Amino acid sequence: MLDFIKFLQKRPSDCVIRTTGILFGLIIIASGYYNLIHQNDALVASIFGLEITEAYAVYIKYGIISLGAFPLIKNIVNKCFLKKNQIKVLQLILAVSLFLSASLIEDSANLNVDTLYVFMWLLPLFSWITGKFIPAKCLKHGEKIQKIRV
Repeated sequence: MLDFIKFLQKRPSDCVIRTTGILFGLIIIASGYYNLIHQNDALVASIFGLEITEAYAVYIKYGIISLGAFPLIKNIVNKCFLKKNQIKVLQLILAVSLFLSASLIEDSANLNVDTLYVFMWLLPLFSWITGKFIPAKCLKHGEKIQKIRV
């Protein structure tokens, strides 16, 4: 158990962070497109008591697929545009939106994309809590660093 805790305390390298982010985004986009567009899986009949029509269902499906754009673009571009706290907020928003999108997809008897999204929301949530999935060069982005001379 202590070895697992020591492993969690380590910070992953920037290459691992970028690779994980790219794979995470590609899995969201590919699985969402295959299940929601290609197989035409259904969404739930209503959201918060509001009826979902077929026209809105298509927009919601493409919105779910576009959730993979943030981690994909952020890690392919490899530039720091936001501060550390802003990236952490975006990670929390991604985690919550993945969890909510899993609840929008209608349940089926076999394992489907909704089950995948339920498990995948844990990675952005874990990265938000620990703050370790931010590349090293982006940790100090936007901060004014002053040298103190004695």
